[in-house]
Amino acid sequence: MQSFKLTAWNIEHSDKLLDELDATDPDARARAEARRDAIAEEIAALDADILLVTEGPNGEARAAAFFDAVAPGYRLAVRGSADRRDYGMRGTDATTGRQWIWFLVRERAPITTSLVHLDRWQALAEASSGGAHANGRWDVSFPKFGDETLSFDIDRNHGHWRHPQVLLAEIDGARFEVIGAHCKSKFTRVRGRGEPLDADFFANNPKLVAELIKARTKITTECADIRHYVDARFEADPGAAIIVAGDLNDGPGKERIERRFLYHDLIGALQGEVFFARRFLNHALFDAPEDTRWSAHFRDKLDPGRDPNILLDHILFSQSFTGNRQVTPFAYRARAGGGCVEHDVHHAVTGPRPQHALTSDHTPVSMVFDKRPAA
Repeated sequence: MQSFKLTAWNIEHSDKLLDELDATDPDARARAEARRDAIAEEIAALDADILLVTEGPNGEARAAAFFDAVAPGYRLAVRGSADRRDYGMRGTDATTGRQWIWFLVRERAPITTSLVHLDRWQALAEASSGGAHANGRWDVSFPKFGDETLSFDIDRNHGHWRHPQVLLAEIDGARFEVIGAHCKSKFTRVRGRGEPLDADFFANNPKLVAELIKARTKITTECADIRHYVDARFEADPGAAIIVAGDLNDGPGKERIERRFLYHDLIGALQGEVFFARRFLNHALFDAPEDTRWSAHFRDKLDPGRDPNILLDHILFSQSFTGNRQVTPFAYRARAGGGCVEHDVHHAVTGPRPQHALTSDHTPVSMVFDKRPAA
């Protein structure tokens, strides 16, 4: 292969769409079929060699049925298990248990794949964290509100509700891995009283404050766990070819809640530190036009002055995909200007369709990698 294209796409509630395709109401079924056909058209137009899907169907059987319909030219990477624990997917509600992470590989592409066992992930994260992250969980503390009092809950712990999946891929003897992630949402069901921009809004809504900080603390520690795995891979292989992609539910940039309570940017924490530049992860959209770097449209009621066009979906890659002479180069290099949010494809497919046939509330993000010339 002279190049390969990786695309990450959150296909909104695809598991729910499977239910709707079996609806007894013919009108409801027709609407679901229209959306299914639009998704199939968008996947074909994206023309990716590796497609990472978040908010995918629940379990291997349902995923196979869904992708047979919308991505017939692709093969699904599976573990061969009906047990959700083998995928690290917890919960049964619509926001966790029905939003799985899947990799699709183009049938005709000479790419062989397998999935890293979760035991291996957890062992590496535990070693890199000095034992702080063990058996897929870690200690964490955050505020809590009860008995009309805002206090600090010290002895808590957390773990991935949607455990990252790692695709081990090989092209012409060159091995690399793609970490597919769908981090926790920062959404909270608690509603505040008063106007969000009032000077005393947060003081008057302690329960909301507790929930906001709790959600952001959890998502931050999920990214820390991903970073522990990445650092462990670098310890074993300083030139490791690693891609981190998916719906990370953050950034870049500091929103009002982060400015007020956390003072950090999640993506920055995941990318790494300049002090350890060989381990730093580059962003696929670094050289993309600034006004196109958004993948979802969301109006934040708590931050009404914020641009509703936000970037939630990311592709990051290790230095081995760049021209950094301090690391061993991988067989493929990230193409200059090769990263983009697929606004043109998404609009071409969704533009002529009614609301019920829109493919997703997320726009896909892609990156192209070119084979390096022979030394």
